[in-house]
Amino acid sequence: MEIVLYVFIAAATVQLLYYLLVFARVGFARTSSYIPGQLPPVSVIICAHNEAENLKKFLKVVLIQQYPQFEVILVNDRSTDNTIDVMVDYYTRNTNVRIVNIPAGEKSGYAGKKYALLKGIELAQFDTLVLTDADCRPAGTHWLAHVAGAYLSNTEIVLGYSPFEKQNGFLNKFIRYENLLSALQYLGFAKAGLPYMGVGRNLSYRKKLFTGFDKWERSKQLPTGDDDLFVNAVANRNNTEVCIHKDAFTYTQAPGTFNEWLNKKRRHLRSGFKYRWYHQLLLFLFAASGLLLYLSLAVLAVTTFHWQYVLPAFAGLMLLKMFISYKACNKLGASDLGALTPLLDIFYYAYLLLVFFLLLLKPKKNWN
Repeated sequence: MEIVLYVFIAAATVQLLYYLLVFARVGFARTSSYIPGQLPPVSVIICAHNEAENLKKFLKVVLIQQYPQFEVILVNDRSTDNTIDVMVDYYTRNTNVRIVNIPAGEKSGYAGKKYALLKGIELAQFDTLVLTDADCRPAGTHWLAHVAGAYLSNTEIVLGYSPFEKQNGFLNKFIRYENLLSALQYLGFAKAGLPYMGVGRNLSYRKKLFTGFDKWERSKQLPTGDDDLFVNAVANRNNTEVCIHKDAFTYTQAPGTFNEWLNKKRRHLRSGFKYRWYHQLLLFLFAASGLLLYLSLAVLAVTTFHWQYVLPAFAGLMLLKMFISYKACNKLGASDLGALTPLLDIFYYAYLLLVFFLLLLKPKKNWN
């Protein structure tokens, strides 16, 4: 039993360090505002595959941004619905809209939306690019200003946050919690000087950074990675900033079923195996420590081995995790999840174990 106790202590220590040194950087971060007179011209790029209805609902919020100079590049990526018709309708009514049409059936050699993104970036006339998806809704009319306003003199990448819309039901809460933990990792590590990924639903970088990137072809066959693998390869402590102002969020609908969510996560997590080795190690340590914490706790509870010390230690750790999670939930617009974090945390590590086994299966080649 002493080995199990040592495992518990080690796992609890690793979790403590992650929450204090990484997650707390997000929960206690100060949100700065932008300077109106220093906003650069921006190219917003939206790639769409069969997204006619979402474009009708959400593109108008992008087009009414309170921003001095920006263009919106819409890329129709081989859609089979009337996506291109919706794009043309917006184009005829807005002088800052430009369209790239990739006809259905055109071969590119790229998986996922990489080819569409490449075409959109080629058309962009401004050096500051802001990426989002057709099914995303900016939090307000100052989304673009906050994201672009986060650039400093040496900044080349700005990482944004994209939460899921709040709905009824435990599944929605769990999906939002998992998304929150993912954000705490990539945003927290970025603030700690170790940026390793970003999400294409809310991401900005300099066009010259992309055009000077010579490793794009290496992941062309992966259906994912157009956002996180690019950031993983080019981001560093000096060129990356984080934007977590609530007006800078982009919201999207959460998957409606658990299977849909698992399939989406399984595809995206595969790209994580191509991160830099030390990024993989840091992410593995967080996942493994959380899982071992609960497993060792269960064994120690059954055997009552040194329970008089284990219980207070676990309770103290959970209180700290709840406090930091509560601050992070408020910061990232998920205050309703704060009180549920202990329960959601248990489900999270059970979910990670399930995803690990699902990663052994071959994923479907979906567009996103």
